[in-house]
Amino acid sequence: MKSCGMHFHCYIAAAAISLSALSESSKAAEFTGYLTLSSDYVKRGITQSEGDPVVQIGGDLSFPNGVFIGAWGSTVDIPTGANRQRDVETNYYAGYTKSVTDTWQLSLHAVAYRYPGQSGDIDYSYEEYSVSGSYRDRLWIEYSYSPDLFNTDRSAQNVDLFLEWPLSSRWSVSGGAGRYDTSNLSGGAYTYWQTGVTGAFRWADIDLRYHEAGRWVPFISSPERSKSRLVLAIQIPLPF
Repeated sequence: MKSCGMHFHCYIAAAAISLSALSESSKAAEFTGYLTLSSDYVKRGITQSEGDPVVQIGGDLSFPNGVFIGAWGSTVDIPTGANRQRDVETNYYAGYTKSVTDTWQLSLHAVAYRYPGQSGDIDYSYEEYSVSGSYRDRLWIEYSYSPDLFNTDRSAQNVDLFLEWPLSSRWSVSGGAGRYDTSNLSGGAYTYWQTGVTGAFRWADIDLRYHEAGRWVPFISSPERSKSRLVLAIQIPLPF
């Protein structure tokens, strides 16, 4: 369960990736679509939906040479001051993955965060660039950098570590921790962590996960949004 909507560690495909890579035959590409129903949407320890259920949908197109592109969207509920509201989040991402050894994979990727229909005097759209490494599809470490968070000319960075361990052919346990440094904008940074169990079935993946943030920081969260949460999510593959 490592899609962007449900696993929480996924996504520098940018000018460095030749556009000719995307012109390969569509028969050689693999498309994966998914629908997620979740009791909450938590990102880096902070609820993005005020603790309410969300609907998420996304899809990835992967090419044999390691290039991938995709899009993902979710309902959200993010009030951040008088007359400021975000109700929808969309992500557009692209990247490149390469096996560097028999056990390690390296990924470079970029994601554009957008909030269609957002209200207020702040444009919360931003871009984030990441480099990550994975070991045997069990251990992931990722560094992300946002040069212009919320169009404020202030940068932010995040480091995330995630470990997954199979219990059987169907069930696995996983957990991770990270640190989100937004001190250039908010004056502070915070740590967060998560742990959960995932069941992989033919018709869907089911995930039950506990999230906690060490503290709240201005502009990013609030005391209420940074409370610990237990989230149940069901991810259903789409038949196309």
